[in-house]
Amino acid sequence: MEKLTDGHIVDWNDNTVMKRLFERFYLPLRSFAFRHVGDDSITEDFVQTAFLNLWERRENFRLVSAVKGFLYLNVRNACLNYLKRKRVEARHEQELAREMSEQESVDAALEEEVTALVYEALKELSEQARRIVLQTMEGASNAEIAERLEISVNTVKTLKLRAYRILRERLKGVQWLLFLHLLLD
Repeated sequence: MEKLTDGHIVDWNDNTVMKRLFERFYLPLRSFAFRHVGDDSITEDFVQTAFLNLWERRENFRLVSAVKGFLYLNVRNACLNYLKRKRVEARHEQELAREMSEQESVDAALEEEVTALVYEALKELSEQARRIVLQTMEGASNAEIAERLEISVNTVKTLKLRAYRILRERLKGVQWLLFLHLLLD
């Protein structure tokens, strides 16, 4: 069987012509695509798709050189589209990471500010009330706090109620800060 060169006319009635074109161009096209993309499985898809596109439009091509140009152009465009998608994905990932990082910084800063305000307000409480509030913040129940401080549960409740009133008064601006932060998220 004669080798197909660029100057040959393609006889689409020949049952072997597609096989011969495939044998002639498949490996060079794969190599061409791999140089641009660097992924064997993706390049194989691009080349196979190019041959399918050729088959669908075969009546438009008379010369082997036109077939060759069509196949290379098809693979080149597939590579360019793939690389564009990859760049867009990478840019979106970077933007998302930056936004998340910025948001985490804002969240951390807000948390630190609120924590500082809470601890500053805690300084205004009596020693006993401060200990009760801190233990409550750590998750201790009234009974556990009463046992640790060797006072009655009712005393814990009374001191906690007074402490919360003082803290609410001192921290009323913080509630708005937290509310605004939630709205901006």
